[in-house]
This record gives sequence, structure tokens and C-alpha cells, in this order.
Amino acid sequence: MELKIALIPLVRSTYDIEEGKKVFQRQLNLLKRFEGVRWFAPSQIVEYVESMTNFLNTLKKESIDGIVLLSATFHLGDLALSVSSEFENVPIMCWAVPEPDYRGDRVRLNSLVGAHLDFSNLYRSGRRNVRFIYGTAEDERFIKKFSRWLNAIRAIKIWRDSKIALIGGHAKSFMNIDVYEPELFKEFKIIVEVLPLEMVFKHSPSEEEVQKIEEDYKNIYRYDENMDDVRLEKVARLAATFRSIAQTTRSSALAIRCWPEFAMHYGVSPCAAMSYDMASGLITACEGDILGAVTMLTLKAFGCKGMYLSDISQIFEEENALLFWHCGVAPHTLWDGRSERTLDTYFAGGKGVTVGFVLKPGPVTIARIDYIKGWSLFLAKGEAIETEKLLKGTYVKVKVKVSDPIGLVESLVQKGFAHHVVMAYGDWYEDFLELASMKGWKVHAEI
Repeated sequence: MELKIALIPLVRSTYDIEEGKKVFQRQLNLLKRFEGVRWFAPSQIVEYVESMTNFLNTLKKESIDGIVLLSATFHLGDLALSVSSEFENVPIMCWAVPEPDYRGDRVRLNSLVGAHLDFSNLYRSGRRNVRFIYGTAEDERFIKKFSRWLNAIRAIKIWRDSKIALIGGHAKSFMNIDVYEPELFKEFKIIVEVLPLEMVFKHSPSEEEVQKIEEDYKNIYRYDENMDDVRLEKVARLAATFRSIAQTTRSSALAIRCWPEFAMHYGVSPCAAMSYDMASGLITACEGDILGAVTMLTLKAFGCKGMYLSDISQIFEEENALLFWHCGVAPHTLWDGRSERTLDTYFAGGKGVTVGFVLKPGPVTIARIDYIKGWSLFLAKGEAIETEKLLKGTYVKVKVKVSDPIGLVESLVQKGFAHHVVMAYGDWYEDFLELASMKGWKVHAEI
């Protein structure tokens, strides 16, 4: 995903604008090292509102994703206010650079005060998607913070370009994962297209693709004692069907009512098929969990390659750990490399075809975007640890960073969050915080 970001250097001629020009050129060259960003900048530094009119018109035509106001020297506040009024919904970053060595008794740039003025003006005028940053684009601290800001913008962009196909609605009685679509669209600009289960049951995917997926399953998994080729063909057909539906409806993710109708009317549950599609990059949320899908879409925008919509099924107080388990929807790409990978039929009267393995160890972020009298975010850090395979389904123990795992779960439950969370490999904690700040969400963070 390519972001379109504008860099606008702001100055005032009572300061050292020649040094300000040098700062602008050097920082622009350094910013071009950030991958996946197309930069737009005026040919000259900007001192007056009138001098940037043509440039702002160009940005409008390009549907710019973010704007960086570089305080190349101190400047008047009308410049940032003018940009803000022209791009009300575009995230803005106010950037201050360190002061160069003095010459005589003069502050040459006064960049920090200029950026402070801009941020304060914008924030007090009601804008919340404005951020402040200090430093230069060669500093590690700056790079990390700026990268998180870009990731937040990527999330906003991926939401805006996304549609979620809700197949069959949410699971029976799971009203806690329901979402009011107008609120969803207002916050994320995400469209939900509701599709009947019959569309899946009657779909005819490519036979060549079905056969290929069957072979993949045979290469990846061992059958359990109840598995047979008839069920395997149904699972492979489902995996191909989900991919076909996502393509034809131009959906970025699927949220699927995976029980009870699949086992009763189709002959198998879709867990194993969803696992396969997740491994190939198609986000699938079980039990019709739309906001579970939104949380995973957000992580995908950040650059996360491995994630898993899960229940927290058990607390191991003595190990300071939680069991993240679900019926078998984790992608096989998260396999620990040690446990046996199996196709199992352990529920729904022997029709619940699911995959079984233990997930790999490594640092993880636990996250859930939810609507609880307003938009909220739950966050925690953990470390997936080596886990013995004693259960069917996909699972792993996660040693949490907080000293009280029971308290963490109590916090999640008592604040009203749904019973699904996303366990994502990597540290995405600060990226989520940046995004939540930009969006004005209530954050419940456990570290």
C-alpha cells in the first residue's frame, strides 16, 4: 500500500531562512528512505498563505493521506490553520527540528516554538488527528515514532478501501460481537455486505483450485481416525469458495457464521477452510465477528504477518500465562514446527472438521477494537511460549507482561469487551496507541 504524504516547510524571514531551506532539503531526502511512501513537497519554502495555494490544490487532486508541517523556522500560525481548513480529515504532523549552533546572540530557527504554536492552535480549534514530533529523520527515536504515525495512516487508508462480507450473520446468541453498521461506517468508512449462507453452500469454485487445495491439506496435515476424502473435498471446496466470494464481492475480509448451519446443512464446519485462507492472506473472522476482522485488518495495515482471532480459554496463574485457543482457525504458517499438525473431527457430531497444532513461540500483542458506549481499544503484551500438544484445535500459552493474569482477564471482561481477541505476532503496542490517540478512542492498556 502506497501512502501519499505531503511535506510543507514553513518559515518566517525574520529568522535564518537559508538554514531553514537546508533543513527542508536534507530532511526531505532522508524521509524518502521510508518505504511505501510517495512524497509531495513544494518547490520553495512557504512564508505566506497565498504562496501555497497552487500546491494545496495539487494535494487535493492527489487525495493526499497525510500532511507534515515542518517548522523549518518559526512562522505565523495562519499557515497551519489554512492547511487544516483545506484538509479537515487528513492527519497532520507538526514537526520541530533541533536548533543549530548560535551565531552571535541569535536563535536562528526557533523551530520548536513554531511547531508548538501550530499544534496548540490546531488542537484547541477542535482537531484531534494532529500529532507533534521532535527530532530529525536520521534519529532512531524519530524514525520509530514517525513509522508508527505512518502505520496509523495506513490503517485509516485500509479501512477506507475495505469491505467486509458478513456471511450468514453472527453466531447464534453472540450479540456481543454484533455491530451497528452506521457507527462502523462513520468511524472506519467500512462497508458491510451481508451474504446468505446459501450463497456459500451453492457456490461452484474452480475444480482445479479445489484439487490443488486438497493436495495442500494432504501435504500439511495428518488425518485423524475419523477423517475421510469426502470431508476433505468439502473443506477444500469451502476454502476455494471463500476466496472466490472475496474476489467477486471485492471484500478485504470475511466474517462468517460458522455454526450451526455449516455442519447441519453443508456437511462440515468451515474452521479448516478458514485456516487455509488465513495462511494465504485472506482475513477470515469466525462466528461473524466483524470487529475481530477490523482488528486484523488494522494489524495487516501495520505490517503484521501472523495473527489469530482467539478465545482466552484458561488462566495459568502459577505460570503467569493465558491459553489462547480456538476451534482451529489459526493459519498453518503460525505452526510451532514441533507439534503434529492434524485434521480433526472432534465436534458437531463428527462434522466439525478443524485443524490442530500448537502455535509458535515469540512476542505477541493482544488487541481488540470494540464498541462499548463509544469506540474502545484493549491492549496487552505477551510472549507465546512452548506449549505441549494436549488439545485439539489451534492454541498456545502466552506469558503476559502483567504480574496478575487473572486481573488482566477481569479487566477485559468487566470493561465489556467481546470474548474474542486478536493475538498478533510482534510488538504492535505503540502503533495501536498512536492510532487510538489519532482517533480519540478510549484505551484500556495492560503492560
